[in-house]
Amino acid sequence: MSHHPGMRGFSLIELMIVLALLAIAVGIAIPNFARLVANNQIEAQAQTLNSLLQFARSQAVVRRTSVRLRNDNNNWIVENATDATALRQETFNPDHASVASSLAPITLTFTANGTAETASFVVCRDDKPAFGYRIEVQPSGSTRLLPRGKDNQGNDLGDCQP
Repeated sequence: MSHHPGMRGFSLIELMIVLALLAIAVGIAIPNFARLVANNQIEAQAQTLNSLLQFARSQAVVRRTSVRLRNDNNNWIVENATDATALRQETFNPDHASVASSLAPITLTFTANGTAETASFVVCRDDKPAFGYRIEVQPSGSTRLLPRGKDNQGNDLGDCQP
């Protein structure tokens, strides 16, 4: 092709090459972005559950009475154990993650001094333990959110069950 001195712009071949490179970049980025969003949803629910456990413990100590956390069809409720007055409630989206617990039914009571029974929770999605989070409740009532995909010994989570 000949170029006239006053003509400026891109050739059709140059535009096609740029579009092909953009298509390749988008093809690589989209799956990674989807995994990032899914990981953030799982982590958000794990952090929310951990904060509910910490809230229940602190309310038990402040109120000097037993406070329990229970699950009622994806609604997590912190309530006074004596009269079932709701103190806080969170609704989890089951499409984002599921929660499995060592407790059946999922009800954990913190006493007036902040202690509770030992319990563990696993927040997972699509039964993929590599992306799941484990939360441990100690007899002292303290909670610990473990790193993604790890158990309390630092090993990989074997499955999405506590």
